[in-house]
Amino acid sequence: MFEFLHSFNLDVWQWLLAIIAVAGIGANKTGIVGINLLSVAILAAIFGGKASTGVLMPFLIMADIFAISHYRRSVRWKHLFTILFWALLGVSAALYVGEIIADEYFRIILAAVIFTLLAMTVLSEMSGKRFHPKKHWYVTIFIGLIGGFTSMIGNAAGPIFTLYFVSLRHTKNEYIATRAWFFFIINLIKIPLHLFVWETINPTTLSFNLVLAPAIFLGAVAGILIVRRIPERGYKVFILTATLVSAIMLLF
Repeated sequence: MFEFLHSFNLDVWQWLLAIIAVAGIGANKTGIVGINLLSVAILAAIFGGKASTGVLMPFLIMADIFAISHYRRSVRWKHLFTILFWALLGVSAALYVGEIIADEYFRIILAAVIFTLLAMTVLSEMSGKRFHPKKHWYVTIFIGLIGGFTSMIGNAAGPIFTLYFVSLRHTKNEYIATRAWFFFIINLIKIPLHLFVWETINPTTLSFNLVLAPAIFLGAVAGILIVRRIPERGYKVFILTATLVSAIMLLF
């Protein structure tokens, strides 16, 4: 067993950080939003930017399955499919143009978009006006395209789609369920792209996924237990605050 673990060439601290990152993925999928960017950053530091996207993908799908199983009765299918098509176009675009954009410029653009959407969401909450995708089709298209693009490049689209689903004023469970199903579909579609186009998923990365799979379960359970204790109104404030912190993290 120890020889198998040693084959990954990670020291004790890297294993510890990886466990924390993977548990964070599980917690993020079951409602503790905002920590996914930290998990992405940790795995990128350990494996490298592009390579880490392949390591991360199976973890995301494991956590997605746990989330959609627990919140399966609360999904809002209409809102999910409204943005899904545009997100898939964004994923497709990322395959061809994503690598020509420098990381520092991309992070700045992404942070600017998140800050703008966050301000729009807060103003909408204060005014009491509900966001309707049909009335704001151009916003849906824009969020879908850039969110799908970001999801493929760095698995960092959480804050963007978080703001979109929050703006629809779902209940706590509806938000978590719809968001989980959305990312589950997106991530499943990205698997063959990582396998055959970028070749970032291989037997070694899958072995690593299996070793740390229990951390997904522990993080997901912790997320469910914590979310249960947060009231509806307080949860929305928590989401917006976590999204703001995530956007700031992108700038550093």
